[in-house]
Amino acid sequence: MAKKLRVGFVGTGGIATGAHLPGYQALDSVEVVGAADVSDASLSRFAEKAGVPAENCFNDYQEMLDKVDLDIVTVCTPNSWHCRPTLDAFAKGRHVLVEKPVAISADQCREMIEAGKKAKKMFMVGQTLRFTKGAAQMKRWVDKNELGNIYFGRAQYLRVRGVPGRLGFVTKELSEGGPIYDIGVHVLDLTLHLMGFPEPVSVSAGVYNTLATKKSPLMPFPPEKYTVPDDAAFALIRFADGQTVILEASWALNLVSGQHNVVLCGDKGGCQLEPTALVRERAGVLENITNEIFNYPERAGHVEEIRRFVEAIQKKKPSPVPGEEALITQRILDGIYKSGETGKEVEL
Repeated sequence: MAKKLRVGFVGTGGIATGAHLPGYQALDSVEVVGAADVSDASLSRFAEKAGVPAENCFNDYQEMLDKVDLDIVTVCTPNSWHCRPTLDAFAKGRHVLVEKPVAISADQCREMIEAGKKAKKMFMVGQTLRFTKGAAQMKRWVDKNELGNIYFGRAQYLRVRGVPGRLGFVTKELSEGGPIYDIGVHVLDLTLHLMGFPEPVSVSAGVYNTLATKKSPLMPFPPEKYTVPDDAAFALIRFADGQTVILEASWALNLVSGQHNVVLCGDKGGCQLEPTALVRERAGVLENITNEIFNYPERAGHVEEIRRFVEAIQKKKPSPVPGEEALITQRILDGIYKSGETGKEVEL
């Protein structure tokens, strides 16, 4: 029987305990053996659920890297702390899965990519939306050329009042960005993935911090604690071959209802994520095909994400979400914040 891959976590908060850990626990070929977090309470809760012995739990992740024999490091820290643990894990010769967004700048992402190449280890970014059933169906339609040449995409993740309840999301020191980093990156990544990651050339954005910084019973934090630059942002992104994508993301917006969708339009047809559907030209009419609801449970996105990550390591396949793709996304995110700050279109 093959030796199990040994996993260590840097960051043991909600996304680690509630999403990544179940993904690893669903696999017989891995075991979670190490954990590190600055919070004793978070570390204790995670260790109990993961079965990590006390001697393999640390407040300093460097100690875990030095003292625990690991094959994989999963980085689930706040955004501002994605880069350094990733570089240090690669320096120790470990494979790395890092939560989205990959980093807080394109320069950091480039450094992470180079470190992974130098170590000759797998580098994957946790873009879980790709691994849901609806996204997989959209990819099948695109691969079968049902859409033809895709020239327009709309990526929407709009919450009416959905500011996260933890400071790690809303303080600039820890998160750097707001909904663009938290939820906008999900729909942007899926849109670009389905379009084949075209080369972005410019972005024009409006970045707003209007509702979350007002004292209100609808907001979880006093305004002074909300220091990320946005509670809503909207961007027009242009690509080298003429494609256009509109990105819309908010934690707080005065809408009748929230929106979560990815829409693609091509010269033969179009498709969308919610509800998953295809429209195409046939015999002079537009056919509207809604995806069938199958009578079997959908594998949760994070479970499938981690299964694919581990399989890629074991079978020496390419990374399911390589750093090079995350770099394109991060360049756009950098451009959105720069455009919002300057009030001008930004070349990428």
